[in-house]
Amino acid sequence: MKKHRDYLRFFWYTDNDFDKPLTVYRMCVHVFGNSPSPAIASYGLRKTAMEGENDFGSDMLDFVTRDFYVDDGLTSKPSSAEAIDLMKRTKSALKSIGNIRLHKISSNVEEVMHSFDNEDLAKSLKDLDLSSDILPVQHSLGMNWDLETDTFMYCIDRDVKPYTRRGLLSTINSIFDPLGYLAPVTIKGKLLLRSVMTGQIMWDEPLPEEVYNEWESWRTSLFDLEKVKFKRMFVPTSFSLAKTRKIHIYSDASEKAIAAVGYIQLDDDKNFGFIMGKAKVAPSHTHTIPRLELCGALLATEIGQTISDQLDIPLSDIQYYTDSKVVLGYIFNSSRRFYNYVSNRVAKIHTVSNSEQWSYVHTDGNPADLATRSIIPSKLENSIWLSGPVIKNLCRSNY
Repeated sequence: MKKHRDYLRFFWYTDNDFDKPLTVYRMCVHVFGNSPSPAIASYGLRKTAMEGENDFGSDMLDFVTRDFYVDDGLTSKPSSAEAIDLMKRTKSALKSIGNIRLHKISSNVEEVMHSFDNEDLAKSLKDLDLSSDILPVQHSLGMNWDLETDTFMYCIDRDVKPYTRRGLLSTINSIFDPLGYLAPVTIKGKLLLRSVMTGQIMWDEPLPEEVYNEWESWRTSLFDLEKVKFKRMFVPTSFSLAKTRKIHIYSDASEKAIAAVGYIQLDDDKNFGFIMGKAKVAPSHTHTIPRLELCGALLATEIGQTISDQLDIPLSDIQYYTDSKVVLGYIFNSSRRFYNYVSNRVAKIHTVSNSEQWSYVHTDGNPADLATRSIIPSKLENSIWLSGPVIKNLCRSNY
């Protein structure tokens, strides 16, 4: 807007001549590098889609507003025809209304990529024979997606960071895992970092020998994660065609960590699909195990809220599980008053779930248990964390 141009003014030499006096200039368009530019760019993209909703469909608007992060859009459709139609309408809407070019398109289905001009495909796909060549690995939003196998992969940074507090933090932060596939593995590194942070070691001071040995063993084991492939699809059956969709979320806690993990089940199938998980280092100040288990239950409801929002599944279709009968007692209680610490967390749990949605599960059948004690990377692929609960452990066993 013209009235906002005065907010981006600067001094420069008249006529670009360093011998002339300074003159006040102002920008007439948005510029790269300005602090609000990313937000403005995102707004412009969304505004363009909103203006094109009537002509290009509400699903186009949903795609742009819900499935884009900055300038990367990721979505999944039940069929190639639906994916092609959505992409073409989105491409037309952005071009005709906002003069925005939608390109760098990639898909795990050859038919989809053949439906677009070669110049609109991702750079790594332009020179390929899509009918015979092996599809490459695409990189988007920090994730590695193998188009050929339709799986996610992880690449571990080979650079060896200094063996200091700062180096430990840098190594842990280099592992981008937004869905929590690696939570049972990465929690070990976070626990080692916490042990160093609570000591007297300075940021750039060498690690003590006992910490160094444990850290180096864990760091080198991370390369085993590069051998693991994580399925992009939740389950083999169609998500959109399913008559019933149930979410199962498990929580657990130990003195070291709290964790929760969610799975999806379609039409009472025996297959469970990993959706997302999360593990956190337990608070350092003294807490009883029941209180930590309660924190795990609260984390489970936070994951449930996220899944409900992203997959458009009612909160009432989520079933929660814990192996703590004390926590179930907190949740099912309707008369007794608890200390503020407990009552506040129980109140938050009740805002997104009711007592009937909570059940007991034995520790041996609780996938979240793995992330509270950590596992080595080589055991992750075949672990219950990724495969989901055993069907016999899903019988309702309320408190």
